Amino acid sequence: MPVILDYLDEMLYAIMIFLPVLIIWRLIRWKRRGFHLREGLYELGVLFLIAVLVGLFSQTIVPKPKEEQAYVHSINLELFRVIEETWNAIIYLGYWEPFYINFLGNIALFVPLGFLFPLLFRRMEIFPFPVLIGFFISLFIEIVQIPQNRSSDVDDLWLNSLGALVGYIFYLIIKRKFPAFCRVFKKIQPTSL
Repeated sequence: MPVILDYLDEMLYAIMIFLPVLIIWRLIRWKRRGFHLREGLYELGVLFLIAVLVGLFSQTIVPKPKEEQAYVHSINLELFRVIEETWNAIIYLGYWEPFYINFLGNIALFVPLGFLFPLLFRRMEIFPFPVLIGFFISLFIEIVQIPQNRSSDVDDLWLNSLGALVGYIFYLIIKRKFPAFCRVFKKIQPTSL
């Protein structure tokens, strides 16, 4: 568990560094477009979405110093290998860290994306879009990691996409139970005369 707390600590650090710039950028953009108080929750949602992406990218695509890299550069193209490796680590070694980091961590990192994209953007409410966004963000991360001497794993693609799907299902549940909550996070559509 200390490794997970280290990841979260580093993510929060990156978010806190980037947050003032992000807030200023969104305020300037909001001022140029005109101030609508009703869009306040939408703007907070966008800030949170971008903060999640900053935290995610800080741990996945920002190059790490050589001394901080705890693993050897590898590319895994064998589908579902993570299941076998995680199972073996738990059964034969009693070692749960791969399960928490490689399995649950990859799913959990993308749950907010699967929830926030349809919450904020009407076009993302249609089923395949949030999962596809999760898949393509994950694919981008895996491709960027290759030249950085970091591990790149095909299993991360389906685990991250599964996380986006879980987030999307959570969104659908919230939308069904609390439709007004979901409506207030949508951007105001311009009215035509």
